[in-house]
Amino acid sequence: MNAEKFISAIRTHVQEKAKNDLVGTFTSPSGRCPRELLIKVSEWRAGLPSDQQRLLDDVIAESVRVALFGLFAVIDGSRVVDEDVDRFIITAVGYDGARTELNQDMAIDLHSEFAPD
Repeated sequence: MNAEKFISAIRTHVQEKAKNDLVGTFTSPSGRCPRELLIKVSEWRAGLPSDQQRLLDDVIAESVRVALFGLFAVIDGSRVVDEDVDRFIITAVGYDGARTELNQDMAIDLHSEFAPD
């Protein structure tokens, strides 16, 4: 795995999955006793016209993107969470034990992949 494949996997398995999970939860909360907030949001969303439901879905997608941007800004060191840490390194470890540092290159800004267009 390299940085490009990592970002692609994050887009598919985190960003899109989180967006789809939230839209699904806000459409039809699951479980025997969903939280009251989720029921209220679901009822509110169901009363919206379809174009406003799509707008809400877009807001959800944007919220997920901004959260990933913030997380990777911390990892890249452009958003400080600890004054003693310059940046964090993400290391992929294969089943064979092979290690690849995905953001060792300072020129790679993972957060820029999720920045506003």
